[in-house]
Amino acid sequence: MSSMKCGLIGCGNIATDLCKALDNGDISAQIVALSDVDVAQAKALNETFDLQASIANVHDTAASVDFLIEAAVAQVVPAVVDAAIAHQVDCLIMSVGGLLIDPELVERARKRGVQIYLPSGALCGLDGIRSAKEAGLTRVTLTTRKPPAGLSGAPYLVEQGIDVDGISVPLTVFEGNALDAVQAFPKNVNVAAALSFAGLGPVNTEVRVIADPEATINSHEIHAEGAFGQLTAKTENNPSPRNVKSSYLASLSAIAEIRKAANDFQASRNAS
Repeated sequence: MSSMKCGLIGCGNIATDLCKALDNGDISAQIVALSDVDVAQAKALNETFDLQASIANVHDTAASVDFLIEAAVAQVVPAVVDAAIAHQVDCLIMSVGGLLIDPELVERARKRGVQIYLPSGALCGLDGIRSAKEAGLTRVTLTTRKPPAGLSGAPYLVEQGIDVDGISVPLTVFEGNALDAVQAFPKNVNVAAALSFAGLGPVNTEVRVIADPEATINSHEIHAEGAFGQLTAKTENNPSPRNVKSSYLASLSAIAEIRKAANDFQASRNAS
């Protein structure tokens, strides 16, 4: 049984976690192609895991694989989805906020028969939100609380002149909708985009981001109201071993989606 050939776009922290998981051998998938704006980083990942993968641009990577994995930044998502459509391969998008930049991407892929896998990221409770939506949601809010180091340097904080490094009490650094949140914190609140897709959409999903000097972990709390009643779900995340700004659960959710995609791939092969 041949394994699913994967192309990895972005060769940083999450990519390392994915390569470690696939190296265990219990997922029927292998990384055969890499792409990164920093070619040296792609080469380093290739050598670390002895992938023997090709290193190319996004389109050439898509042309050589069965499945694309985006683990880079939101800005590259449209190019990844376009490449997936052009070469008729399904894809996993980790930077879910990138799909909010061009909301027609998902529909364009669907019409061309390309499936976009969306991870839950560092968030739990999305299954309840999707279920509750069937009877109508009236309000969905997300409160993200992080140590200052996990937010330091975010574009919004720099633009607004907000310094969180020396704070001694919790500071609410953002209140707005999910669309604005993912643009303000592209590396910090992808969970807001995931929640938007599950529920009321990016404009009607309320987001609050808090820098808390007493926090030692990243936490995300969902609160939803609707015909079903009320739902509150809180996820407390340990940071990734290599990047304090990323939650380990985000990598684990990507691994789970790759496992599902590999199973789907094998099932389609067996059916044909």
